[in-house]
Amino acid sequence: PERREQLGDAAWERAQRFAWHQIAADVVGVYEQALAVPEPEGSLARLGVAMGSVPSDMQPKVRPKRIAPPDETRQTRREKRKANLRRGGLVVAALVAIGASAWAINRIGPAKIGDALLGSEPWLVLLGLGVMCTSMALRAVAWKATLTAALPASGLKLGDAMRGTFIGVLMSATLPARLGEPARAMIVARRAGDPRSTFPAVLGTIVSQTVLNLVALIGLGIVMFGSVPMFHGHSQALVFVSIAPLALAALIVVAPVVLARGAKARSERIAALSAKVRGAMVEVRLGLSVFRQPKPAAIAVTMQLGAWVLQWMSCYVLLLAMGLEVDGALAAAAAVLFAVNVTAALPATPSNLGVFQVACVAVLSGGFGVSTSDALAYGIVLQAVELATAFLMGMPALVGEGVSWREVRLRAMHTTPVVLPERGASADRVKISA
Repeated sequence: PERREQLGDAAWERAQRFAWHQIAADVVGVYEQALAVPEPEGSLARLGVAMGSVPSDMQPKVRPKRIAPPDETRQTRREKRKANLRRGGLVVAALVAIGASAWAINRIGPAKIGDALLGSEPWLVLLGLGVMCTSMALRAVAWKATLTAALPASGLKLGDAMRGTFIGVLMSATLPARLGEPARAMIVARRAGDPRSTFPAVLGTIVSQTVLNLVALIGLGIVMFGSVPMFHGHSQALVFVSIAPLALAALIVVAPVVLARGAKARSERIAALSAKVRGAMVEVRLGLSVFRQPKPAAIAVTMQLGAWVLQWMSCYVLLLAMGLEVDGALAAAAAVLFAVNVTAALPATPSNLGVFQVACVAVLSGGFGVSTSDALAYGIVLQAVELATAFLMGMPALVGEGVSWREVRLRAMHTTPVVLPERGASADRVKISA
């Protein structure tokens, strides 16, 4: 009782700091300081204050100091070191790609590549750009059908799917490791309701689109392996690509059943982890529900494969724009599209810079007899068209969504929600007497 009385007296004394008269005096003091600030003299000073480059109180600049977070531990420091190593690896990969590209350009001859670029037909390049943009819109329509089948009560509109698709394309074009996929899932999940509950299902719809993309790659592979003598006898690679969609779908369907057994394990940690992963996999499996509904499935399949056909035609139009006369131009366009998508499975650099051009040169020079300079120039133009598509469609979507590129990047890198551990029995027994 004596200790409680002492605590009560101390709390009463401390509370006087937050009494109304004290708070009112503090507020009045802030206003008096604001009124005492002199007006900036001169147009440059006024412009600097308006832009934020000059402090509004006309005092000298005070640079911020970085301080260690109060909850920093060895684990967080270890995670920071790992993150720095990953960033360093990405920088090294980018420098290697840039150096290899510079070496290749110097070896081939900048003049030859420049002549090939300048010899292209601008109106055909613009036509290829328009066809590429249209293919992105068809992908959004296909995704809308998949989202509606997986989340019928979400009320998602076509504009939501388009905005998410365009932002995802922009993030994939400017960031490595295919961060565009979680970025577009994050954009749509927050419009479908509670992001924590809808995010796994939205990711499942992306899985269903991946299955359709692999089917499209099979079609391109059939055209490529059947038309290009260079690839004859290597059709076993196409078999592996063909098995991939079935294996991916089977994994998603079977995983919850297998994990249900793990949830009954004797180890509490294994059981809890299995139950958590199983719940997420069940939500992801909702994304495949579009294939059980004829109308949405028809829309999704038609629009997604149609988008691939348009991308194929865009590659073909750019061959015409560069004046590359090759036997079997449609097969060459299919081979290029197949190669750049296979090599972009896990890009080490943004837009797979460098590797993209290597894939174009390998296919066009090795399979169709195009000169190395013309093939490299084609790879540069094709990637420029893809980047222009990403920026033309992604930047307005970012503005419409009201988010910045940096914000989407951070959210895409940290899409896993924070889960606080349950309080243990020992913590429940702790009681504070006050």
